[in-house]
Amino acid sequence: MSAILAVPSRPDRSAGVAIATATIVSTLFVALDRSGGGTTPAQVLAGIAGLAWLKALVHGVAIASVCAYGFGYASLARRLGMHRPLVLAGLVVYLIGCVAMVGATIIDGFVIPHVALDASAAPDRIRFAYDLVHYLGVVLNDLAKLGWILQAIGALAWSCVLLRTPGFERAIGLLGLLSSALVCAVVLGSATSMSMAALLGVLIAQLLWNLAAAVLLLRRPIVA
Repeated sequence: MSAILAVPSRPDRSAGVAIATATIVSTLFVALDRSGGGTTPAQVLAGIAGLAWLKALVHGVAIASVCAYGFGYASLARRLGMHRPLVLAGLVVYLIGCVAMVGATIIDGFVIPHVALDASAAPDRIRFAYDLVHYLGVVLNDLAKLGWILQAIGALAWSCVLLRTPGFERAIGLLGLLSSALVCAVVLGSATSMSMAALLGVLIAQLLWNLAAAVLLLRRPIVA
């Protein structure tokens, strides 16, 4: 495989911009997210209900970002060569990971706040709603972990292809390899509920890979 210098096509530039924009915007909005606090079930649910609008905004942006990643990485896979089994397999796995992430985002940003809002209007449901929110949290953690692992595997597949190319592309491939390994190690080594340090590790690893992939799409095409 070899690389040639050329001006990126318009779809490639759009894909690069989409990935970079989604990475920056989603990172900023994730920083806005917070928990409601509280000690008793009623206080916890009231805190979540009070943040319903913020949760909807933050997670709505997150869903849009996942869609942008799907578009961007489909373009990257096309650039790398969809005729290559490793590239195509990486795209399929990555997109399934995106579906898992959307599922986790819907639960965290919409389902849990709506359960809390409903319980706040019906005090006899508080205990049930509190337990339901707890187990919905377990489900969203599992979905998020699955999404991160699958996205990392997709990035790993593309990185293996990039490692066979000379120069800049090989450096991007090495970064993708390290990023994917870090994500998998952190997620698989975490408890059911990930610590803040583990979560930050995953987010930083993904941020570096996403920005590197965006630069690659903006820089020049890859041909066989």
